[in-house]
Amino acid sequence: MSLFELFTSFPSNFKRSQDSTYQLPLTALFAAAFALSTTTLSGCVMSEEMKRIDAVKKLQQARDESGSTNLTGEQIFIRNCNTCHPGGRAGMGPSLENFGKDYPTDDKLKAFLRKGKGMMPSQERLSEQEMDNLLTYLHALTFEK
Repeated sequence: MSLFELFTSFPSNFKRSQDSTYQLPLTALFAAAFALSTTTLSGCVMSEEMKRIDAVKKLQQARDESGSTNLTGEQIFIRNCNTCHPGGRAGMGPSLENFGKDYPTDDKLKAFLRKGKGMMPSQERLSEQEMDNLLTYLHALTFEK
């Protein structure tokens, strides 16, 4: 049944307005059309917003992963530590000669490095492999007197 047939097939007992149109069915039709368009459009907007949020999350994850490149322990030390601990010696930061006394286990040292302290920045962006590489390098440091 077409829309035209729907409007023209109303029983004659519906009350007509002064301009000879059926107000009740027309009002109901407009209300139904408005409700349908609102829910359809909001659904489209929500799905587009979800797509945008997913795209932003993927971009952030890719950016985080690109900041971590599986560098060697020495490369990480030079990039992140050497400015304040030149060659592992005292500089702006303390000497690393006795770090094993303060951090007897690798887990404690990793936790300290990931958190940072005072002026020392956290190394939270390092992957587990990079952190292990850094610890291997730190344990291999030798200090000649």
